[in-house]
Amino acid sequence: MKTFLTYIVAICGILMTFSCGEDRTWQYEEKTQHNHWMQDMMLDKYLWRDSLVNFEPEWKKFFGKPSEFLSTLTARSKQGDSWSYVEIDTLSEDSHKRGNYNHVNSYGFDFVLMNDPTGATTKQVFRVVTVYPGSPADRAGLVRNDFICSYNGNKLNSTNVSKLQSGVARSLEVRHIAQDELEGGIYWLDTTTVALPASEYVEDKAFPLSTIILVDEKKVGYLMCTRLLEYPIENQARQVNTTVYRDVLDGMMAQMKSAGVSEMVLDLRLCNFGTLEMARRLASYVVSPGALSSTFAKTFWNEHYKSNNLSLPYDTSVGNLGLSRVYILTSSYTQGAAEWLIHALQHSMGEENVILIGEATKGQNVMTQEVDNKYHVHLFPVVAYVADGAGDYEYGSIEPTIEIDELNYVTLAAYSNPDEILLNTAIRHMLGLISQNDSDSEENSDNLTEEETVE
Repeated sequence: MKTFLTYIVAICGILMTFSCGEDRTWQYEEKTQHNHWMQDMMLDKYLWRDSLVNFEPEWKKFFGKPSEFLSTLTARSKQGDSWSYVEIDTLSEDSHKRGNYNHVNSYGFDFVLMNDPTGATTKQVFRVVTVYPGSPADRAGLVRNDFICSYNGNKLNSTNVSKLQSGVARSLEVRHIAQDELEGGIYWLDTTTVALPASEYVEDKAFPLSTIILVDEKKVGYLMCTRLLEYPIENQARQVNTTVYRDVLDGMMAQMKSAGVSEMVLDLRLCNFGTLEMARRLASYVVSPGALSSTFAKTFWNEHYKSNNLSLPYDTSVGNLGLSRVYILTSSYTQGAAEWLIHALQHSMGEENVILIGEATKGQNVMTQEVDNKYHVHLFPVVAYVADGAGDYEYGSIEPTIEIDELNYVTLAAYSNPDEILLNTAIRHMLGLISQNDSDSEENSDNLTEEETVE
């Protein structure tokens, strides 16, 4: 009996501690306040706010990471929202990275993992697809179509991909392939050693390449765009001097106009981020003159913010190139502002005059915007549809006119090189050597073994 009474007294003591002790409610508020704030913002600004009006997440969800909590909210959208995102007060992550390239901290190149293309071994290798200007990989001398066979003597496979995404300086075994002209087989041509410096911030230049190519007396303009931004937002966050990309674009287009280009190739295969205003500016340069007086795009916000709905005309202040058609190179990375531009041009010029070469685009017909930041959380929800001049926003992944998977080819020539497969296809189409019905399967005679893209 005495033992039983002792237990009762102990339990009562514990209960008294809970009921009369220090109020710890603030601890729960501190751990959940950022997610409660996000919920309020989404209920106000989110394009599909109606999906959240009568929804209350499970209480445990409020203790999760901001990105996890946001996913709880966006999962309610019937549209399958994969575009809304959050950033914490740090530049350690890149919300718009491409494959294995992260400009915040990176070696500065993208690659795919594949089996030995020669078939001589069962080993796996990394095929270099893109090297970003000024990056550690660029300074080390890596180029497109290099094959990395090992790092620091270690074999490569899907478990050590991160070793070539960022980190310390590494020694790479790099090989190149060649094709037997008579037999058609592929073999290793040579082997070199490349000293790769440590990873670092790599500026993702919005317009890294611009050139004019003479094709059968035609002057063909080529412009690569990786981000349709006015300035590098990462440099602004670091409060350092930065280039205004709008001025870079204007300068490149002025050269095109001065040279009298009659055809234009926009390389948007790496363009996955940007603003509506910069998309409009680029489109205003290349749209046919007869469409300059029409509407470039329209935006549609939720009912609370319908006063923000825009109808944007083309910018007649730019030096329009006077083209009748435009070629656009695309890939599965092409999304957002690049897709708004493509969709707008297809409406304004006619799909037959906007020739897409490459792969289907990602399919982002909406705009995200930083609506506010609090508790070190920056919230970027979907806030509006982006439609063409007729108000059509019911589009997703945009299919190419001529489908080509560049990774199926033995040779990956440098971007802007007339022999590069996508650009070369555009040139041959200009010359009437291929039709719009030609496809990857018909054109490709240089297949490699099946490749696996590493995300």
